[in-house]
Amino acid sequence: MKNIKTCVISKPLIVYLSFAFFLIASIPQNSWAYFVGPQPLNFSREADIDKIQRVLESKIVSQRLAELGLSMDAINSRLNELNNAEMHQFASQLESLMPGGDTIIAIMGLLVIVILVLVILQLTGHKVVVK
Repeated sequence: MKNIKTCVISKPLIVYLSFAFFLIASIPQNSWAYFVGPQPLNFSREADIDKIQRVLESKIVSQRLAELGLSMDAINSRLNELNNAEMHQFASQLESLMPGGDTIIAIMGLLVIVILVLVILQLTGHKVVVK
């Protein structure tokens, strides 16, 4: 009796998996590129320079650059040598940087996790005793 159930279940499963693998294999590898159109380059050099200048004028960044021996004239001359695409890439990467690092976010994340664990323990009836 087990063999009949196994045979009844396995045949449709084999057919389904074969069909699914055939469909997946028939999709060309580069077909996903057709769904994403070319992205227009709608960035302006002036806006990117403003973003970079705001970051460079911050006290922490300017102090660190001075410690490294870089003057504002040297930095500005190097920025003027960048083409539009490099300037935009640099400006967009600056947006993701945090001058103090991610330590505050990490500490807040740990506190949220600890509070969440304490709330779950309290709701399940466990007592938390800190000695």
